[in-house]
Amino acid sequence: MSTTVNSLGQNQWGPGARSDAFIPDQLIASNSPLPVTDDITIASGQTLKRGAILGRQSLKSVAAVAASGNTGNGTLVVSLASAAEVGAYSLTATSATEFTLKDPNGNEVATVTAGTAYSGNQLVLTLTAGATAFVAGDVFTITVTAAAGTYVLSVRTATDGSQYPSAVLVDDADASAGAVVAGGYFQAAVNVNRITYDDSWTVDDLKAELRGKGIFLRDSLSATPV
Repeated sequence: MSTTVNSLGQNQWGPGARSDAFIPDQLIASNSPLPVTDDITIASGQTLKRGAILGRQSLKSVAAVAASGNTGNGTLVVSLASAAEVGAYSLTATSATEFTLKDPNGNEVATVTAGTAYSGNQLVLTLTAGATAFVAGDVFTITVTAAAGTYVLSVRTATDGSQYPSAVLVDDADASAGAVVAGGYFQAAVNVNRITYDDSWTVDDLKAELRGKGIFLRDSLSATPV
């Protein structure tokens, strides 16, 4: 009686006369250094495969929104400085060109002039007048959000901290319906041919970024245990 060989990977044995071939994924390239894992939270909205190169959303983020009733149609560009507080700042016009900046506690921080860059220890602002001038009472809300602490596929152009790759996903993770807890490798020798990563990265740059964190990307010629 002949048997059928099924390449099913890490499958369970079932009854019947058959032979199953185990096909390892070969993500781990060597037992040196010894792989070290820890639980991580994968941010909502992602579906990631084992071997994905991840970064942690470790930095505060900021967003500015103009009030719907504003008369002026100028624009505001804002970034964070070292002492930025979590919460909602307000930037309120006192004239066509002068604005008062208040922190989330309602304390006046500075006077900002349209057309002149402002750089403080909390926020860095550039307010540009539009075709319709601002009037007193026009306001922007600037919201600073705390670091999420969750992991996402590392993108080199990100600004939330995930631009720094720091972990390799242990198993497939489906966070499409909400954040999920998964496992991450924080120390390991990893087969570079079995990872997945964002196109903003090159393999050489990932090697350099991860090496100092105890994660070593190796190809088939460098994966021999040492």
